[in-house]
Amino acid sequence: MLSEETLLDICKNIVEEGKKLGADQLEVQAQDSTDLEAVIEMAQVSTVNLTAGVEIAIRVFIGKKTGSAFTNIASREATMEALELALAAARATTEDKNTQPLPKPAKYPDIQGLWDESLGTSEASKAAEVSTDLVAKITSAEPGIIPGFGGTGSGVVSSAYANSNNIEHSEKGSVAYTYLGCVAPIENGMTPMVMAFDVRRDPNLEVDRVVDEIVDTIRIVKKSAKGKTGKFTVVMHPSAYGQIMQHTLFQSLRGDNVARGKSKIGDKIGETIAAELITIVDDGTDVRGMNTSIADDEGVPRQRTPLIEKGVLRSFIWDNYWAQRMGVQSTGNARRNRRQGLVEASTSNIIVESGNREIEEIISEIDYGFYIRGVQGAHSSNPESGDFSIVGNPAILIENGKMVGAVHGLMVSGNVFDLLKQAVEVAKKPLNMQTIIAPEIVFKDVDIIAKG
Repeated sequence: MLSEETLLDICKNIVEEGKKLGADQLEVQAQDSTDLEAVIEMAQVSTVNLTAGVEIAIRVFIGKKTGSAFTNIASREATMEALELALAAARATTEDKNTQPLPKPAKYPDIQGLWDESLGTSEASKAAEVSTDLVAKITSAEPGIIPGFGGTGSGVVSSAYANSNNIEHSEKGSVAYTYLGCVAPIENGMTPMVMAFDVRRDPNLEVDRVVDEIVDTIRIVKKSAKGKTGKFTVVMHPSAYGQIMQHTLFQSLRGDNVARGKSKIGDKIGETIAAELITIVDDGTDVRGMNTSIADDEGVPRQRTPLIEKGVLRSFIWDNYWAQRMGVQSTGNARRNRRQGLVEASTSNIIVESGNREIEEIISEIDYGFYIRGVQGAHSSNPESGDFSIVGNPAILIENGKMVGAVHGLMVSGNVFDLLKQAVEVAKKPLNMQTIIAPEIVFKDVDIIAKG
């Protein structure tokens, strides 16, 4: 695996050569990553996979014309060939009259804990051992439970970025993870799939917590319950509302969609768009998040950006191009598709501010409602209007303060901007869902359609 210093040297060399060959502006991002995973299939470790590779993306500007190229070979010959292709593409394309200058150097945040040396030397036997232990613990904890899929792994990545405005940056990071999806037989077939995982920056995975989380939920959803159609209180796990928001709210918070007039809240800065108890932050510097880094994919420092603060819309997320077009600053949210040469604004780590009470206490006071742990169909939501219609899976009936069983085929519909105003309580404990770190949220008067 190439070090971050070596990758930076490659980036700097391409920039220097590109300037000699006629580029007015250019930037290079390089990444070398390795992922080792012991895969679980049908209650056994089926394979141990190692994936590794280098990716180098080049983008050049000749006047107001842009061209890009990609290579996965780090040799000088391959990178120079890619540079020539990017230059040729720039010469052949049409002008973008809104072309903006590339970012300039800025101070980077000091983020501790992104790298654990031991994960850089992880062995296949260790990953297989953890996966085997996970299967053994889950199958012994609950009769009939079936681990359908899962895995344990670790990944390391080194990256670098350089551009013609003298940004020269490199960094490295590591991650360990374990995940599992389980079902169990019931009288009419199988329970809904129940998933849990742990993801960390060090090797100390909480396997027992993953087991307990799945088993506790499986025991509830082994029982079936009938729900009512109407407007009811709904408690949503962050995995559920996170998926809904990913395809609605977060799209409206992207600066490019704001600039294009495709955001329903594009003109609402300073206005109340959610209940007062809702505070949502995009934080690319929170070490708990898996999208944390010192810089984004344009070499711009990551930062903490309040999006919704006590219900009030405070900011959007921006990459360099759209920020400059709109006369604002990049928020360090650029994400690059290296193979396609595209850069867009994207959330880093979404943090939802916690409330004051444990979820168990909150549920104990609900006479009738539903707990939705996951959803299906969120991808079909309307990103401009915010409308959504999903199936809760699993969806659990809450009756007299207790979760009594799974409601199959429960449909939930609404508009995300209405849903934000319907929030009545946020739970205390944040749950790390990789890209969203958030507790459960309780919403009132949510439209429910239950099977007869």
